[in-house]
Amino acid sequence: MQMPDFDVIQEVSVFLAACRTASLATVGEQGEPHAANVQYATDGGMNLVWVSSPQSEHSVDIEQSTHVAVTVYGHDDRPQGIHGVQMRGRAERITDNASLNAAWEAYTAKFPFVAVDPQFKVMLEKQAFWRFTPGWIRWIDNRKGFGWKVERELV
Repeated sequence: MQMPDFDVIQEVSVFLAACRTASLATVGEQGEPHAANVQYATDGGMNLVWVSSPQSEHSVDIEQSTHVAVTVYGHDDRPQGIHGVQMRGRAERITDNASLNAAWEAYTAKFPFVAVDPQFKVMLEKQAFWRFTPGWIRWIDNRKGFGWKVERELV
């Protein structure tokens, strides 16, 4: 059973807003795969923003190639409860002030302790904000029926 595009986009956006951690997959300069968990916030849709050191392996990989994959899943150990999203798209370091301010607002709204803890603020000044923009999604939801999924090109 397929849902209309708008419903899929809306459902995935709500799911992403409710979750906190994504697995980010990148490829290194020599073609070696790498995966890292990142705590993220959304921009109100399906774009993810997170904070990472520019020297982290996944950050270095993104500077080499913006093509990445991301997964986010709902924590449910029952087979009939498995649900989550797999996405492919592009990641980039956020550098312009307007986007940095928007990322900060989204991130501190989801993780308020960051804004009020002086140690976190000092630490974040040494980090960078990054943004993932999906171009393709696969939404899997066994709660709708075992093996239920829908895929969408977004670009």
